[in-house]
Amino acid sequence: MKKIIMLTTGGTIASQEGADGLTPVVKGDTMIQMIPKLANLCEIEVREVMNLDSTNMQPEEWVQLAGAVAESLPQCDGIVITHGTDTMAYTASALTWMLQNLGKPVILTGSQLPVEHPQTDGKQNIYDAFCAATAGRPGVYIVFHGRILRGCSARKVCTESLDAFRSINEPDVGKILDGRVIFFAEPEDIPSEAFYLDASLDTHVVYLQLYPGFETDLLETVIEKGYRGIILAGFGSGGVPFHNRNLLPAIEKAIQSGIRVIITTQCQQEGTNLNLYEVGIRAAKLGCLSGEKYTPEALITRLMWELGHK
Repeated sequence: MKKIIMLTTGGTIASQEGADGLTPVVKGDTMIQMIPKLANLCEIEVREVMNLDSTNMQPEEWVQLAGAVAESLPQCDGIVITHGTDTMAYTASALTWMLQNLGKPVILTGSQLPVEHPQTDGKQNIYDAFCAATAGRPGVYIVFHGRILRGCSARKVCTESLDAFRSINEPDVGKILDGRVIFFAEPEDIPSEAFYLDASLDTHVVYLQLYPGFETDLLETVIEKGYRGIILAGFGSGGVPFHNRNLLPAIEKAIQSGIRVIITTQCQQEGTNLNLYEVGIRAAKLGCLSGEKYTPEALITRLMWELGHK
């Protein structure tokens, strides 16, 4: 029987009603006891890492969690992480970059309703996550409402619906149906080198969504504050305005001062293309990089991770 370690971090799944609303208090062992059929699936060890609403999860907690994963991996066949839904996609993306040459499954899950709620989705999501972990496919994934999503391609798209996550710009990895794990394709690559933890991050990154009327002094302020990376969510395929409120001089100043500038799109599907319109080509000629088909969560965490090495 395989051994799976569950790392708990809090979130809605662990929450109870308190004086100021839902707050995470339920322990991991309690959640496991509420799902008896897990006993026939695998050996389980629960480790409490933190107990936070995921809104309060910061890069420092990503590093702490990545360290807990790295410490636990040699002692098990896979990891399940219970996590709040609101920033789960950020954590999944960050872990994707920090857990290098990952040869075992690391599965994040959570719920839209607390595990003690009569209509909770938490029990099923936890069971599905353990099913995915025992399947043994290496990598970081989110398992939610029967979907298996690559960690750095997932987004939370619904605030209340139980089917809250979608894979952006790539198909789902698989699904879980009545405990059966079904993968839609073979893994892209199986690591041939040894696993290692690389948790260096530089959080001096800012994400700005452009809008008609966006003033250039906002970019000037970012430059003055010493940020090392700027992600601009442009219009359409990545357009940046240069008429009237011309953002290009400030962008050029940022690049010349050593700041990495990435242009992405505000559209959820089909990604960025800076080679199509003049409003994208001009930005690219200054040295802006394309956000390609990355989600905002993946872009932000990837840039933090890359800047942590340069």
